[in-house]
Amino acid sequence: MDIYRLTKLRLFPPVSYRGSFVSVGSKVYVFNDVDALCIDCASHTVQPIPDMPQRFSATPMPSKVANVIDGKVYLIGDSRFTSDHGMSWRKTVMVLDSETQVWEPVMKKENVRVGAHWSDSVVMDAKIYLKGYMNGNSFVYEPKEKKWELMDEVLNSKDWESACVVDDVLYYHDCSEKALRAYDPKQSRWGVVNGLEEFLASECAQSKWPNAVKCGEKKLALFFPKNHDGKEVICYAEIALERRQGGEVWGKLESCDVVIEDGGLFDVVKCVAVTV
Repeated sequence: MDIYRLTKLRLFPPVSYRGSFVSVGSKVYVFNDVDALCIDCASHTVQPIPDMPQRFSATPMPSKVANVIDGKVYLIGDSRFTSDHGMSWRKTVMVLDSETQVWEPVMKKENVRVGAHWSDSVVMDAKIYLKGYMNGNSFVYEPKEKKWELMDEVLNSKDWESACVVDDVLYYHDCSEKALRAYDPKQSRWGVVNGLEEFLASECAQSKWPNAVKCGEKKLALFFPKNHDGKEVICYAEIALERRQGGEVWGKLESCDVVIEDGGLFDVVKCVAVTV
């Protein structure tokens, strides 16, 4: 049986906890306030990403999210600008081609505010879903048509965060209800992943910030804190997913390991999966 451990890599430059993180293949892209880095997890090397539009902007985005569609990284957020009526907000979309490392022209839509803070964002069916923080507005952005629309009320009805998408279905761990929830955009409804009740109630009982991430075909992983022998540790659980007749989703716990022993010294900001 494989035993997993997380190891701290000391050669990388520090990154902001407010940064945005996303993966493409074996690389992780890190977007700080005014600069960007590309971390190659296969070679353990770091390269700066040149000419980030925000570096030269007089109106930086205070908060932004990063997502990937077809090898292109989309950075979305709010930026302020001065109009004839005073200070206003506009949606700003920056796009980086991960193959050429070239930024596309910045796209802006004025007089509509996305929101300064986000709970989460995911990609489903080539659309970017941006979940507003608490009661903030939630939107869907379709890059192909450059089209904005409000998020479906059913999807927006849950306070999902640290979610992942497997086979175009969104999954997140509802800590308060001790359930792994699933949203199918084709059916526009929420469901609960069956078969994990005992595991979530016992192993994740103390968890307040589990992070879900896709980890292969029809699988996801949960990272979560746990009190183990009187100290806080961080655990990794791998779950296989199966869709049955009638649309029900069942989960099977395949492994659960402690990956960081001194978990009290760490906060998990964002989990991303890479291919190496």
